[in-house]
Amino acid sequence: MGPRGGDEINYIQAGKNYGWPTMTYGIEYSGEKINNGVTKKNGLEQPVYYWDPVISPSGITFYTGNIEEWKNNLFIACLSGEKINRIILENNKVVGEERLLEDQGERFRDVYDGKDGNLYAITDSGKLYRISKK
Repeated sequence: MGPRGGDEINYIQAGKNYGWPTMTYGIEYSGEKINNGVTKKNGLEQPVYYWDPVISPSGITFYTGNIEEWKNNLFIACLSGEKINRIILENNKVVGEERLLEDQGERFRDVYDGKDGNLYAITDSGKLYRISKK
């Protein structure tokens, strides 16, 4: 867990610098800016995507199952966001975001790409969800 806000996805490449703690889109929990609020700096890579307010990502997986529109999408379990985020990627860029199970009021701890083509997610309260296309 990092600062308040500014959870991010980075496309990691050897030799690149992704900025923490020199730059961030988050703030301290006290409300103070981190490093005077710097969000961009020459020589540092920008995130592919970031959230503000925070989603508190806790588990992540790429989908490889049999639902065509989900293939190679990133699924993120969210604690404070209380959902599963489906991140649609094309050419290493986020082109869409779908929020799953928002209505459950659960802190999702982990998400797993099941061999049966479904996703599975577990919550802090111990509930296990099987997620499939309608």
